[in-house]
Amino acid sequence: MKKLLTLLFTLVCFTAFAEDKEKTDYMQLLSNIKSLSAEFKQVNNLKDYGEDIYTGKVYINMKEKALWDYTEPYSSWYLITTETIDHYDEINNQLVKMKAKDYKEYALLQVLMDFSQLSKSFTAKQKDNTLSLKPKNDAGLAYINIVFKDGVISEINSKDNAGNLTTITLSKVEIDKKISSSSFKKKLPKDVNVFNQ
Repeated sequence: MKKLLTLLFTLVCFTAFAEDKEKTDYMQLLSNIKSLSAEFKQVNNLKDYGEDIYTGKVYINMKEKALWDYTEPYSSWYLITTETIDHYDEINNQLVKMKAKDYKEYALLQVLMDFSQLSKSFTAKQKDNTLSLKPKNDAGLAYINIVFKDGVISEINSKDNAGNLTTITLSKVEIDKKISSSSFKKKLPKDVNVFNQ
Protein backbone atom coordinates (compact mmCIF):
# COMPACT_ATOMS: atom_id res chain seq x y z
CA MET A 1 0.00 0.00 0.00
CA LYS A 2 2.93 2.38 0.63
CA LYS A 3 3.92 2.01 -3.00
CA LEU A 4 0.43 3.00 -4.17
CA LEU A 5 0.21 5.85 -1.68
CA THR A 6 3.44 7.29 -3.06
CA LEU A 7 2.05 6.87 -6.56
CA LEU A 8 -1.13 8.69 -5.75
CA PHE A 9 0.73 11.64 -4.30
CA THR A 10 3.18 11.66 -7.18
CA LEU A 11 0.67 11.11 -9.93
CA VAL A 12 -1.28 14.21 -9.02
CA CYS A 13 1.78 16.12 -10.16
CA PHE A 14 2.24 14.59 -13.60
CA THR A 15 1.65 17.65 -15.68
CA ALA A 16 2.37 19.79 -18.59
CA PHE A 17 4.60 22.46 -19.81
CA ALA A 18 5.33 26.14 -19.23
CA GLU A 19 5.97 28.71 -21.94
CA ASP A 20 7.87 31.12 -19.68
CA LYS A 21 9.46 29.71 -16.52
CA GLU A 22 9.58 33.12 -14.82
CA LYS A 23 5.98 34.13 -15.55
CA THR A 24 4.09 30.85 -15.56
CA ASP A 25 2.06 29.89 -12.51
CA TYR A 26 2.60 26.13 -12.38
CA MET A 27 -0.34 25.58 -10.04
CA GLN A 28 -2.64 27.35 -12.49
CA LEU A 29 -1.16 25.28 -15.30
CA LEU A 30 -2.04 22.10 -13.41
CA SER A 31 -5.60 23.29 -12.86
CA ASN A 32 -6.24 23.63 -16.57
CA ILE A 33 -5.16 20.09 -17.54
CA LYS A 34 -7.93 17.90 -18.94
CA SER A 35 -5.90 14.79 -19.80
CA LEU A 36 -2.34 13.57 -19.99
CA SER A 37 -0.26 10.57 -20.94
CA ALA A 38 3.46 9.94 -20.50
CA GLU A 39 6.12 7.26 -20.37
CA PHE A 40 7.96 7.05 -17.06
CA LYS A 41 10.95 5.61 -15.27
CA GLN A 42 10.48 5.32 -11.50
CA VAL A 43 13.39 4.80 -9.13
CA ASN A 44 12.51 3.97 -5.51
CA ASN A 45 15.28 4.26 -2.93
CA LEU A 46 13.88 2.40 0.04
CA LYS A 47 15.63 3.10 3.31
CA ASP A 48 17.64 0.06 4.40
CA TYR A 49 16.53 -1.93 1.31
CA GLY A 50 18.23 -0.28 -1.68
CA GLU A 51 16.99 0.69 -5.10
CA ASP A 52 14.10 -0.57 -7.25
CA ILE A 53 13.57 0.57 -10.84
CA TYR A 54 10.29 0.42 -12.78
CA THR A 55 9.18 1.65 -16.20
CA GLY A 56 5.80 2.04 -17.85
CA LYS A 57 3.13 4.47 -18.98
CA VAL A 58 0.51 6.58 -17.26
CA TYR A 59 -2.85 7.80 -18.64
CA ILE A 60 -5.20 10.24 -16.92
CA ASN A 61 -8.61 11.61 -17.92
CA MET A 62 -9.29 14.25 -15.28
CA LYS A 63 -12.34 13.80 -13.05
CA GLU A 64 -12.82 10.34 -14.57
CA LYS A 65 -10.02 7.74 -14.40
CA ALA A 66 -6.29 7.06 -14.32
CA LEU A 67 -4.14 4.08 -15.26
CA TRP A 68 -0.65 3.60 -13.84
CA ASP A 69 0.73 0.80 -16.01
CA TYR A 70 4.08 -0.80 -15.11
CA THR A 71 5.70 -2.86 -17.85
CA GLU A 72 9.16 -3.57 -16.41
CA PRO A 73 10.51 -5.47 -14.53
CA TYR A 74 7.08 -7.16 -14.53
CA SER A 75 3.49 -6.30 -15.33
CA SER A 76 1.58 -4.49 -12.62
CA TRP A 77 -1.05 -1.78 -12.84
CA TYR A 78 -3.45 0.42 -10.91
CA LEU A 79 -6.73 1.45 -12.54
CA ILE A 80 -8.26 4.24 -10.50
CA THR A 81 -11.68 5.86 -10.79
CA THR A 82 -13.52 8.14 -8.40
CA GLU A 83 -15.25 5.03 -7.02
CA THR A 84 -12.78 2.15 -7.26
CA ILE A 85 -9.13 1.13 -7.28
CA ASP A 86 -8.14 -2.08 -9.11
CA HIS A 87 -4.60 -3.39 -8.68
CA TYR A 88 -3.20 -6.23 -10.81
CA ASP A 89 0.10 -7.92 -9.93
CA GLU A 90 1.62 -10.40 -12.40
CA ILE A 91 3.96 -12.00 -9.84
CA ASN A 92 1.05 -13.10 -7.64
CA ASN A 93 -1.37 -13.38 -10.59
CA GLN A 94 -3.99 -11.50 -8.65
CA LEU A 95 -6.41 -8.61 -9.07
CA VAL A 96 -7.41 -6.74 -5.94
CA LYS A 97 -10.61 -4.68 -6.26
CA MET A 98 -11.20 -1.94 -3.69
CA LYS A 99 -13.75 0.79 -3.10
CA ALA A 100 -11.81 4.03 -2.87
CA LYS A 101 -14.01 5.48 -0.13
CA ASP A 102 -13.10 2.65 2.27
CA TYR A 103 -9.41 3.59 2.50
CA LYS A 104 -8.17 6.70 4.27
CA GLU A 105 -4.83 6.46 2.49
CA TYR A 106 -6.66 7.28 -0.76
CA ALA A 107 -8.00 10.60 0.52
CA LEU A 108 -6.21 12.39 -2.31
CA LEU A 109 -7.96 10.31 -4.94
CA GLN A 110 -10.25 13.21 -5.73
CA VAL A 111 -7.21 15.40 -6.34
CA LEU A 112 -5.79 12.77 -8.66
CA MET A 113 -8.91 13.04 -10.76
CA ASP A 114 -8.99 16.84 -10.65
CA PHE A 115 -5.74 18.81 -10.48
CA SER A 116 -7.72 21.98 -9.80
CA GLN A 117 -8.17 20.63 -6.25
CA LEU A 118 -4.40 20.41 -5.68
CA SER A 119 -4.17 23.60 -3.61
CA LYS A 120 -6.68 22.19 -1.11
CA SER A 121 -4.26 19.42 -0.10
CA PHE A 122 -0.83 20.99 -0.68
CA THR A 123 1.06 24.18 0.13
CA ALA A 124 3.01 25.20 -2.96
CA LYS A 125 6.18 27.23 -3.46
CA GLN A 126 7.61 27.99 -6.87
CA LYS A 127 11.27 28.83 -7.42
CA ASP A 128 13.07 28.90 -10.76
CA ASN A 129 12.09 25.71 -12.59
CA THR A 130 10.81 23.80 -9.53
CA LEU A 131 7.40 23.62 -7.89
CA SER A 132 7.66 22.33 -4.30
CA LEU A 133 4.56 20.82 -2.68
CA LYS A 134 4.07 19.99 0.98
CA PRO A 135 0.94 18.20 2.25
CA LYS A 136 -1.22 20.34 4.51
CA ASN A 137 -2.11 17.28 6.59
CA ASP A 138 0.07 14.37 7.71
CA ALA A 139 -0.52 11.74 5.05
CA GLY A 140 2.81 9.95 5.17
CA LEU A 141 4.59 12.19 2.67
CA ALA A 142 7.19 14.86 3.49
CA TYR A 143 7.31 16.64 0.11
CA ILE A 144 7.04 16.48 -3.68
CA ASN A 145 9.28 18.52 -6.00
CA ILE A 146 8.32 18.93 -9.65
CA VAL A 147 11.16 19.97 -11.95
CA PHE A 148 10.62 21.55 -15.38
CA LYS A 149 13.25 21.57 -18.14
CA ASP A 150 12.93 23.52 -21.38
CA GLY A 151 9.32 24.25 -20.52
CA VAL A 152 8.34 20.59 -20.04
CA ILE A 153 8.01 18.62 -16.82
CA SER A 154 11.06 16.39 -16.63
CA GLU A 155 11.28 14.99 -13.10
CA ILE A 156 9.24 14.46 -9.96
CA ASN A 157 10.95 13.55 -6.74
CA SER A 158 9.37 12.88 -3.39
CA LYS A 159 10.23 11.72 0.11
CA ASP A 160 7.91 9.97 2.53
CA ASN A 161 8.00 10.28 6.30
CA ALA A 162 9.99 7.04 6.59
CA GLY A 163 12.85 8.52 4.54
CA ASN A 164 12.13 6.62 1.31
CA LEU A 165 12.90 8.57 -1.87
CA THR A 166 11.10 8.26 -5.20
CA THR A 167 12.31 9.84 -8.44
CA ILE A 168 10.17 9.73 -11.56
CA THR A 169 11.52 10.83 -14.93
CA LEU A 170 8.93 11.56 -17.61
CA SER A 171 9.21 11.36 -21.38
CA LYS A 172 6.83 11.68 -24.34
CA VAL A 173 4.42 13.77 -22.27
CA GLU A 174 1.16 14.56 -24.07
CA ILE A 175 -1.31 17.04 -22.59
CA ASP A 176 -4.98 17.45 -23.46
CA LYS A 177 -4.85 14.98 -26.33
CA LYS A 178 -7.73 12.55 -26.57
CA ILE A 179 -6.97 9.27 -24.81
CA SER A 180 -8.86 6.35 -26.29
CA SER A 181 -10.98 4.25 -23.97
CA SER A 182 -8.94 1.21 -25.05
CA SER A 183 -5.87 2.70 -23.32
CA PHE A 184 -7.59 2.06 -19.98
CA LYS A 185 -8.52 -1.56 -20.76
CA LYS A 186 -6.16 -4.24 -19.47
CA LYS A 187 -6.41 -7.91 -20.38
CA LEU A 188 -6.25 -10.31 -17.46
CA PRO A 189 -5.11 -13.95 -17.50
CA LYS A 190 -7.98 -16.45 -17.42
CA ASP A 191 -6.68 -17.96 -14.20
CA VAL A 192 -6.25 -14.65 -12.34
CA ASN A 193 -7.20 -14.69 -8.67
CA VAL A 194 -9.68 -11.91 -7.88
CA PHE A 195 -10.04 -10.47 -4.39
CA ASN A 196 -12.70 -7.96 -3.36
CA GLN A 197 -11.88 -5.80 -0.37
